[in-house]
Amino acid sequence: MIGIYLSGTGNTKHCVEKIVGLLDKTAAAIPLETSDVTRQIKNNDTIIFGYPIQFSNAPYMVRDFIKKNRSI
Repeated sequence: MIGIYLSGTGNTKHCVEKIVGLLDKTAAAIPLETSDVTRQIKNNDTIIFGYPIQFSNAPYMVRDFIKKNRSI
């Protein structure tokens, strides 16, 4: 399990770390901007994905990441 997050103020980071820690104490939470995030996703079966909601939409960085890496 791994937690991937996009967090500007730290709130989403805190939430993802909390959820991942409750589900699996050995799991890591890493930022979406990490250079090896796609490798980390490929190496895990369960992914917790957290991001802030902006006007009921996912931020463009999240949408672009999902579109670019949808084959994973």
